[in-house]
Amino acid sequence: MKKLKETENIFVLGIFLGVCAAIAALVLAYFADLTREPIKKMKMQAVNNALKEVLPAFDNSPGNNTFKKDGVTFYGARKDGKLIAVAASGDTMKGYSGKIVAMAGLKLDGKIRTIALVDGKKLSAVLITEQKETPGLGTVVCERKRQKTIVSIFEEPGKDAALPAGNKILDQFADKSAGKTPWQVTKAGGKFDYMTGATISSKAVTGVVYKIARTFVVNRQEIIKELSKAKK
Repeated sequence: MKKLKETENIFVLGIFLGVCAAIAALVLAYFADLTREPIKKMKMQAVNNALKEVLPAFDNSPGNNTFKKDGVTFYGARKDGKLIAVAASGDTMKGYSGKIVAMAGLKLDGKIRTIALVDGKKLSAVLITEQKETPGLGTVVCERKRQKTIVSIFEEPGKDAALPAGNKILDQFADKSAGKTPWQVTKAGGKFDYMTGATISSKAVTGVVYKIARTFVVNRQEIIKELSKAKK
């Protein structure tokens, strides 16, 4: 009789746990569905903001004029109905902490755009839009962040204030076109600078920017043709 009672208790407990799990699953599914659209909009807004930084002035919606090729997403910028530049987003899993996503603005001839000259230095159209690198090391390679000082707080914003902050690793890609030889940092026998203490992050960024630029060069005619098509 005691064994039968224990069996019944286990059976009831199993049903109770099953009901709790089902309710929890329904609640999670509800909130996942509730937040899916806002998250999607936030991601799209982040993409649009990045596109404005790496592309020249356009009058279309590059975020709606896309073409994917070999793991890279290309965005076409138009003005007066004509394709004037391309932005591209690609990723690598070779960062120190895993995934790094980069976006680069490209001229139609395949070179990475130079946004502006700041104090005689080229500001490239390259951004890292997603990364989880080590703060103070890998993040220095990836971020365009202005250093604030006591003096700068009281200074009037200059004419370059609207531009992305400079980054010596990202800016070295300005006006570069990807050839057959993959880009490497000097520590690996290449020509590109790296950040001491963040060699892995530097290698990953250099590699993903090359991937973006090379994919465009190799498939240039196809990409331009697809992004030049009239969108319905």
